[in-house]
Amino acid sequence: MTSTMQQQDVKISGSGTISAGVYNDLKISGSGTVLGDIECEDIKVSGSAKFNGRIKSNRFDCSGSTKCLSDVETNKFSISGSSFVEGKLKSDNVDISGSFKTKDDVLVERLKVSGSMKTEGSVKAETVSISGSFSAKKGCECELFTVNGQLNMDGLLNAESIQITHSGFSFVPELGGETIEISLYSPRNFFRNLFSALFLGKVRFKTKSIEGSAIKLDHTNADVVRGDTVTIGKNCTIGLVEYTEDVQIHSSAKVKEYKRIEK
Repeated sequence: MTSTMQQQDVKISGSGTISAGVYNDLKISGSGTVLGDIECEDIKVSGSAKFNGRIKSNRFDCSGSTKCLSDVETNKFSISGSSFVEGKLKSDNVDISGSFKTKDDVLVERLKVSGSMKTEGSVKAETVSISGSFSAKKGCECELFTVNGQLNMDGLLNAESIQITHSGFSFVPELGGETIEISLYSPRNFFRNLFSALFLGKVRFKTKSIEGSAIKLDHTNADVVRGDTVTIGKNCTIGLVEYTEDVQIHSSAKVKEYKRIEK
């Protein structure tokens, strides 16, 4: 992503500032401040860094703490520490095993979160895989969406395939897709199973509307569910189910109304 001309490496192991410009590799293991727009091959932060301008790089790797006050564009964005981005994030691959927050949209090919991620904007991706905590205020649009953890949105979740295994409180106002499956996390450890039986039995995924082709739910609260084939599993509370082909309702589920409609 950077110029083919030979550029210098920059390294800060104590405290220092870096001017705007084009560099080769940037490494900060102490405390560093970048004063303006920067373009690098690789950026690696194991200390703390503040970026005041736009960032363009091939790789952005943070195992420390970073604050980015403008847009970030990089092929690979990896956070095992903590990072905040005030502008847009555009990347091919994003891997979050630490803590990541952004105030604007996230535009990626592949997003993987095993830590926590929160954005005030929207997320657009090809694939999203979450095994921690994920919050997107303006919703998410992708092809494949998989979650095993906590999920919160204020906007629409739209994907071809949606698979959610939730724990704790999770809320998405609207879901749309071809195949949608929502279930409760079931720990294998004995003590976790005991905790789950005592406290998580009442934990449910909450939504206003679910629309898809093949829908399978358990431990879910929804106002309306619309699909071709719909399976309402255990501990669900549903206001209205509309289906075109088939519906199955578990004996423990509470469904106020269900009806078959023509395509």
